[in-house]
Amino acid sequence: MNPSLSRLLNKAQSLKSLKFVHARLLVHGSFALSHLVLNKLLRLYARFGSIQYAHKLFDQIPQPNAFLWTALIHGYVENRNYLEALSLFSKMREDSVLPLKFTLASVLKTLARLVRVKDGEAVYGLGLKCGFCFDLIMQNAVIDLFMRCGEVDFATRVFDEMEEKDLVSWNSMISGYGNNGRVNLARKLFDEMLERNVISWTSMIQGYFKAGEKEEAKLLFDRMTTKDLASWNVMVSGYMDVGDVLSAQSVFQAMPVRDAGTWNLMISGFCKAGKMEVAKEFFDKMPSKNFASWTIMIDGYVKAGDVSNGRCLFDQMPEKNLISWSTMIGGYARNAQPCNALELYKQYKNQGIEPDETFVLGIISACSQLGILDAAESIINDFSGPPLFSSLRIVTSLIDMYAKCGNIAKASQVFKMAYHKDLLCCSVMITAFANHGMAQDAISLLEEMQRTNIKPDGVAFLGVLTACNHGGLVIEGRKYFKQMQEEHGIQPSEKHYACMIDLLGRAGCLEEAYNLIRNMPISPSAVVWGALLAACRVHRNVKLAEIAAGELFKIEPDNSGNYILLSNIYADSKRWDGVSRIREIIRKKEVRKNRASSWIELGSVVHEFVTADALHFDSERIYFTLYLISEEMKLLGSVRDLEKEGLIV
Repeated sequence: MNPSLSRLLNKAQSLKSLKFVHARLLVHGSFALSHLVLNKLLRLYARFGSIQYAHKLFDQIPQPNAFLWTALIHGYVENRNYLEALSLFSKMREDSVLPLKFTLASVLKTLARLVRVKDGEAVYGLGLKCGFCFDLIMQNAVIDLFMRCGEVDFATRVFDEMEEKDLVSWNSMISGYGNNGRVNLARKLFDEMLERNVISWTSMIQGYFKAGEKEEAKLLFDRMTTKDLASWNVMVSGYMDVGDVLSAQSVFQAMPVRDAGTWNLMISGFCKAGKMEVAKEFFDKMPSKNFASWTIMIDGYVKAGDVSNGRCLFDQMPEKNLISWSTMIGGYARNAQPCNALELYKQYKNQGIEPDETFVLGIISACSQLGILDAAESIINDFSGPPLFSSLRIVTSLIDMYAKCGNIAKASQVFKMAYHKDLLCCSVMITAFANHGMAQDAISLLEEMQRTNIKPDGVAFLGVLTACNHGGLVIEGRKYFKQMQEEHGIQPSEKHYACMIDLLGRAGCLEEAYNLIRNMPISPSAVVWGALLAACRVHRNVKLAEIAAGELFKIEPDNSGNYILLSNIYADSKRWDGVSRIREIIRKKEVRKNRASSWIELGSVVHEFVTADALHFDSERIYFTLYLISEEMKLLGSVRDLEKEGLIV
């Protein structure tokens, strides 16, 4: 590269200045055929966070060599866009461009972050074929991969067989041992090191904190001859992670220098400990706040259920990035405020910020809660990032969303399109089949999971039991309830018991259901007794209904539904004394009927209603229409029929 060109590029200290230099080079035609200049530009654009711009530049290169491919792949990895990095590597291989050791090291780093050990082994095998088996960079990347994937023994074997080791090798092993709960092995290795740097010490300290041995961490920290800001921050973070807020504050006060990251660690720790007032005090005292400071506070508020304070801070932010938008919108979705999430999304669309996976997941969650398919698909069409189906998390969320929006066919289609299916993805599909009454499909999927060595968990079995319940498959329900415990060692939760009791109750096996409750190893909850009470209503079993209702009155004395249900059971059996007694209890205890709400989507707009609602802008027309329908029903005799059947008390 021309020295003057190199100096010119080195002067670029921001994206704006880089684009200025790039423009000058274009005007003068200085780099038309220079791959060295292109390589430098690609790396700088990636370093300044403009990886999309780097990709556009790359696409204009007629025949990129291995160095240019590596520069772009490395850029995506450094910007944590791992799936796109893997996609690029696949295209590089399709174009028959031999990878460099740096290429494979970047790909291994990507796979380590995605915890894809099998793919990592394949890439390592490719490295061996290319003659990189003894390369230090490759071996260090492999150690990092195996450690992050929990394959500690494989990492140890690679380390032991290395002819040459550097500080990165030793530090990767110490950090890996610590993160995998083998702090004693980490310390043994640490003591064997002839040369240590700050990373060696901080990795060992982190390992002790992860193991809950904060005293050992403190002793090691005190032994450090040279402490940098990172080592002080590790102590603050470590104490916060183990819940020792006072020690974290003590270290914070003793620090000779603090940066925004230090303050953020304190704020984050207080938020995790539920001390939002103290977190806010630290936040207000911060000499200089960054994006992370604001976002940590907002996230703390929404996780504590205080969405209003979170939104207040969000509105005060001087500038918002994707993470802050994602945190607030996702916070609304997590706190069952999907309408607010979608309203905020409308504001976000005007910002021109490209969404990422986390952001899309929050929006999908909001749409799932509301069950509004048109709005959901409109939002999905707005997403122009990497293909949606390249992310299994998004695929799984889409399956859940389509199922909750009533489109089981689309949910099944998305499931079939998923290349890698994991336990969560299969469990969500089983639950979707179950909720749509497709019992045999749910059972078939569970059997297929077991054939393909995907071990089902309690969620998967709950989905199958729900499917059996909806399909009235008592024999199959008993089979899978037994299989779950005996073959897979899964202890049933109250939801499993409630599902089985509901299944047995619907089939009229009330005594079996009652005996199952009596033999539960855990205390039966309201859900369990409620399932039995509902079954007693169907089969008019007053004796067991009184037992179930009696337990429910103790657990949730203010739930009006239980009193009304028992009253209806008495009425079905012409036990008017029982009806009178229940009504007297309701009056004495001043039990109020729970206020329910419902919503409907019209033209991608959600309209929500509660009982006796007069707040809707079109309430007069709505009530008038309901009046007309009611009158027509009376004329048809529908109300009288319902009264005769005992469905109205």
